[in-house]
Amino acid sequence: MAVVKADAYGHGAPWVARAALNAGAQLLGVATVSEGQVLREHGIDAPIVLLGSIDATEALAACEAGLEITVGSEWLLDSVQRAARVVRAAPPVSVHLKVDTGLHRYGATALEAVALAARIASDPGLRFASIFTHFASADEPDEPYTAAQLEEFEVVVEALRGAGVDLPSLHAANSAGILTGRGTNYAIARAGNALYGVPPSADVPLLPGMCAAISIESRITRLISLAPGDTVGYNRKFRANSPMRGALVPIGYADGYRRVLSGRGWVCIDGRRAPVIGRVSMDQIVVEVPDGARAALGDVVTVISENPQSGAPSIGEMADLMDTNAYEVIVGIRERVPRLFLRGGKPIAARVGRDATIRTQPGAGPTRV
Repeated sequence: MAVVKADAYGHGAPWVARAALNAGAQLLGVATVSEGQVLREHGIDAPIVLLGSIDATEALAACEAGLEITVGSEWLLDSVQRAARVVRAAPPVSVHLKVDTGLHRYGATALEAVALAARIASDPGLRFASIFTHFASADEPDEPYTAAQLEEFEVVVEALRGAGVDLPSLHAANSAGILTGRGTNYAIARAGNALYGVPPSADVPLLPGMCAAISIESRITRLISLAPGDTVGYNRKFRANSPMRGALVPIGYADGYRRVLSGRGWVCIDGRRAPVIGRVSMDQIVVEVPDGARAALGDVVTVISENPQSGAPSIGEMADLMDTNAYEVIVGIRERVPRLFLRGGKPIAARVGRDATIRTQPGAGPTRV
């Protein structure tokens, strides 16, 4: 299962989903009904699983879109059964059962799971698609809790067998589980952040040859000569101590370049580190042009890159600067940042703003990529 929730972790869900399916994925995972509907609108007819809780009022829309629904309570299963009778889907509506083995988010308890499974399996309007759980700390490879969760999951599975329930596919492994080999002996494994070349944690590295799928570039739109005493940005928090050059770069916190990077972050100009000076604005930043660097209007500025030769911060370094994790960095890249999709190093399509139409880009990319 390729997990493409949150707009494929900020990358562009329809394009990532299509690439993943072409590469062999058999299922797609999303978080919300609207995320599944977007994929359907792009002509994707593969199984799409709603991995988390949805509101009972959304059950009918989910069924109409042919989405597979995860239940963890009688409350939602009631609504799914009613919706299935309305749409009279052929094939039946696929339902997944999530079991809470210790993460204590969405899911049924061990006691609830048996009754829910029996109801799903006995309803001719439903297809019992899978039973699964989710790890709490699999990105900490030496901790024992993941093993305890797997044991709890197996207890539930055995209880279902004892109750005479015909078991569907099982799954437990997320990206951390896949990379460490825990929970991978079931029919399904869910690739999330690892699908995008982002390691689950510093303790769980990617496999050799894997790297981040995303980089961010912008361009210089103004060069600014600063004299000693000149200030930059809102509230004049930066003051030049000597003559220097500044470069205006159109990216800001409305794009996902967080305000906490004020005076802390850096970008790359001409292969050199260019620190952010002054406060990050909603739409732009000013950086110091390094001594000796070539900088002209329209020159590319690398904001994030996993290429160590680029001089730009990696996703992990950006996460450290923001005091967060790598996932929040990439999912925080806002919609108005255009996505340029590459295959074999060549641009094949772009998405700009709310325009979700695939458009080839034979020439240079847009200002924000």
